[in-house]
Amino acid sequence: MYFPSWLSQLYRGLSRPIRRTTQPIWGSLYRSLLQSSQRRIPEFSSFVVRTNTCGELRSSHLGQEVTLCGWIQYRRQNTFLVLRDFDGLVQVIIPQDESAASVKKILCDAPVESVVQVSGTVISRPAGQENPKMPTGEIEIKVKTAELLNACKKLPFEIKDFVKKTEALRLQYRYLDLRSFQMQYNLRLRSQMVMKMREYLCNLHGFVDIETPTLFKRTPGGAKEFLVPSREPGKFYSLPQSPQQFKQLLMVGGLDRYFQVARCYRDEGSRPDRQPEFTQIDIEMSFVDQTGIQSLIEGLLQYSWPNDKDPVVVPFPTMTFAEALATYGTDKPDTRFGMKIIDISDVFRNTEIGFLQDALSKPHGTVKAICIPEGAKYLKRKDIESIRKFAADHFNQEILPVFLNTNRNWNSPVANFIMESQRLELIRLMETQEEDMVLLTAGEHNKAKKFQSSSSKLNVIPRLPFPYNSKMKKVIYFQILL
Repeated sequence: MYFPSWLSQLYRGLSRPIRRTTQPIWGSLYRSLLQSSQRRIPEFSSFVVRTNTCGELRSSHLGQEVTLCGWIQYRRQNTFLVLRDFDGLVQVIIPQDESAASVKKILCDAPVESVVQVSGTVISRPAGQENPKMPTGEIEIKVKTAELLNACKKLPFEIKDFVKKTEALRLQYRYLDLRSFQMQYNLRLRSQMVMKMREYLCNLHGFVDIETPTLFKRTPGGAKEFLVPSREPGKFYSLPQSPQQFKQLLMVGGLDRYFQVARCYRDEGSRPDRQPEFTQIDIEMSFVDQTGIQSLIEGLLQYSWPNDKDPVVVPFPTMTFAEALATYGTDKPDTRFGMKIIDISDVFRNTEIGFLQDALSKPHGTVKAICIPEGAKYLKRKDIESIRKFAADHFNQEILPVFLNTNRNWNSPVANFIMESQRLELIRLMETQEEDMVLLTAGEHNKAKKFQSSSSKLNVIPRLPFPYNSKMKKVIYFQILL
């Protein structure tokens, strides 16, 4: 019986007397595993009757005899046929001479989306008939033999990306929807990323991939669990909503680096980022600090990130909890929109505006502001009134809007009370531009902090034109009052 070299090394190492073992065998085992996992070109046509995929043929294959298998994408004038597989499209010439009448009949009579196998020669397309929009647009296949593998009946929709289908129709005929290039790309991308994650964790950092049970007893706390009845009356299993308890057992058992691509089940209402059944990568690590965990995750994402996407830049930007609350008013800030909260208390120390003066006279009083880009252009008076009403009704605080018009004149109920020096300093601190809008508020810091924790549930600003959207509305509300 044949044993891989790394398995033989492991056996020899374990069979030695312990007192004579002077060097751990795990180093050589690790090196063998690492070498065996080095990246290779995928052999898409191994173990099958085809010689090539439809999407890989190029001018470098001219003159080669090939066998292709795929779906009939469309047919033109019973002369040309486009064959499709997961890898792409290729044009096939249907023979017109009488000696190949049987081949012509198969390819002309087969309905679109039938599965066929063709064999022939790769030739160049005639000059001027190349298709630059197709990766295989410089060549075509001159067919010699053909076989109909599976005829297709009439389909509920065409398998073409430009044909729009409703979500309900796609889900009803999921097996057809999976043929689309987008779905093929998504599934293969996920497979590649999960494999890279396993390579990174197991081969490069010594983690152990362990599969934990999915039938277990109920765990208190956390999300609601699905129940699975057993044959014993009155007793049930629970599906794990998270492998938390197993992680703890493994850590106590001495497996100080463990992970799994875990299935989780939660008997709760669906959310945009969560379904009743979903997959997460679960990592547990002992003897590590916060910096080590951050570096591990940064490296994991960078290593597994798709090559056709913009590269991941590390280290990731970070901020403390206190910085997030002080700058954005929430512990989950969306930094894409900017609109940071700025402390402008010093600007209005000598102000004549009543509610600002009252707030600053208190021990923990503060004045804060956010700048909404082009807010004067997109936010209407009724939008501002709804913001002011909400702040007054729920937090007994006042909002002061300041519009910066195109002529750089200030439009505000208290514009006359803002001195020129205060205007210049406010423009400098807030970095305002024409048609921006500044929202000011004042109050005690603890009171403002209470508003932040509640603001994530608010969504009363009406839909705004681009660049504002529902995400922007929530960001505005997160930051409207400190």
